[in-house]
Amino acid sequence: TLELVTIKHMIQTLTLNEAIEAVPSIGSTRAAEKTSGTYQFVSTRNILEQVQDFGWRITGVSAQSRSPYAQHRVTLVHEKDLAAAQDVSNQNQDGILRIEMFNSHNLTKRFMMALGYFRFACSNGLLVATGPAEMIRTKHRFSDQRMEAIMAQIQSVSERFPRVLSTINDFKSRQLTEDEQHSFAEFAIKGRYLYRQALPKSFTNIDAMSNLILNPRRVEDEGDSVWQVYNRVQENIVRGIEGTTRPMRGYGDSVRVNQLLWKGAETTLQY
Repeated sequence: TLELVTIKHMIQTLTLNEAIEAVPSIGSTRAAEKTSGTYQFVSTRNILEQVQDFGWRITGVSAQSRSPYAQHRVTLVHEKDLAAAQDVSNQNQDGILRIEMFNSHNLTKRFMMALGYFRFACSNGLLVATGPAEMIRTKHRFSDQRMEAIMAQIQSVSERFPRVLSTINDFKSRQLTEDEQHSFAEFAIKGRYLYRQALPKSFTNIDAMSNLILNPRRVEDEGDSVWQVYNRVQENIVRGIEGTTRPMRGYGDSVRVNQLLWKGAETTLQY
């Protein structure tokens, strides 16, 4: 697995060959034999070859295994945003938008994209992934226009970015009371475990766990705004709390919870 590297907000990009070397399924040329006759192979490599012509750069890749058909994830950032990330003197720039692309060739995950955000979390150059804010899905079915449709989705995705940025600004303006913060933390915990009646033993005292989930990991996340509370909860839920909860590993579960938290944060803007 190759993950993004940060040096004063500079993100290391990967060539397509480097991405394939790290994650073989990115370069796969066919689907697994168990797929059906109606399944259309969606080549991650072909998509990446084309999106790079539109200024998108690979900044991170990972996979569930080294299998040539395994679930995999590719993080894309536009070159104009990479340039903005290097301009640490820009006080109006506190993060950059990204696309997370998911795919598999063995029926475990259909092609999907998600919009997300990298926060400039502190002065040492740390970038923290936030989101995804919005999902874009497609089906693995035969169609002469399948690749054209996928490319159109990626090319038009930048049209959605202003809405995401506007929502983030609204999050920063809305202040939450202590009770609202605890309600959001409880919502996150219950959503993380699919609202099951019996939570894991570590969550028996949900009030105590809510306090842990609300603890900031850095000075920049201290405060009462929706944005600060959302980021604290999101990071503690997804990354886990040492000695208490484990980090989330599965792509599907992580995407589900991230989107649930985003929608929950949006709900606070209605009151």
